[in-house]
Amino acid sequence: MKKGLYVLVPVLFFIGASYLLPSQKPTTETVSVAMPVDAVTRVMTNPQEWTKWFPGKKINDSTYSYYDNPITIHKVLMNGFQATFVYNGMEISLDFSFIADHNAKTKFTLNTVMKMSNNPFFRYKNFFQLNSAEDDSKRLLYQIQDYFSDVAKVYGYPIEMQKVPNSSYVSAKQTYDHEPTTDEIYALIDEVNEFIAGVEVKIVNYPILNVFREDSSSYTAMVAVPTERDIPSSGKFMLKNMMLGNIVVCEVTGDKTVIQKCNEAVKNYVQDHRKVSPAISFERLITNRRTVRDSTKWRTTINYPVFE
Repeated sequence: MKKGLYVLVPVLFFIGASYLLPSQKPTTETVSVAMPVDAVTRVMTNPQEWTKWFPGKKINDSTYSYYDNPITIHKVLMNGFQATFVYNGMEISLDFSFIADHNAKTKFTLNTVMKMSNNPFFRYKNFFQLNSAEDDSKRLLYQIQDYFSDVAKVYGYPIEMQKVPNSSYVSAKQTYDHEPTTDEIYALIDEVNEFIAGVEVKIVNYPILNVFREDSSSYTAMVAVPTERDIPSSGKFMLKNMMLGNIVVCEVTGDKTVIQKCNEAVKNYVQDHRKVSPAISFERLITNRRTVRDSTKWRTTINYPVFE
């Protein structure tokens, strides 16, 4: 009888003590990223983008494997998501949200609730797992933070804020009844170059281009070549001055389709950062497209002047 009590009493004490442990442990972690909330929203609410930014390996439409532990997404919201993370058998509720922060930043908040098992033996196991489970939950948040701190990942292109490199330009424009060809664009650039050579002024950078559609049957191409100083306008050759202020720049390699996608990304960047532009955007033709016919090798920068 006494021997049985020696066994029973410790077991009962063990079981009773297990219920003195907390049934759950809530945590909250908040971080900030230097990314406008509009950009974060555009990426997070697009199902096709999830595999790019969500940590772990996608198993199916709602489940990811995160360091060999499953995360199930239950609800995607306009400002976050709700999910369940099973960490070595312990269930953790995840409630991720984001809001706009000051200076074009976004604040990320991850609320977690780590739920202890009703089984007294597993309850002790869960208790000793709490710190490591919390660390893994925070690691998930920090990895999301790392992704959304990278402009090239969020926008798809390495967009940068730079300073306008040249002030003086000689420009010319031509209207066509079709979208101008590469040869036609460079013929117009040649005319500008010949005019500049005639006044013996040095060209200091690559030519720039803007093509826009006037109506359903006409296009206008505007080209400009930067010079070391102002040249007075003469006939079709016009002096253009660019403010030596800020400019959003992105270099891309590829054909017109790639350039157009980059252009859209730059426009999103400008709008997301609430920038106002004093001039139209333009392409700078780094590669001479007339001599390099393989359009996949064209190097171009998209340029968008903006105020501070």
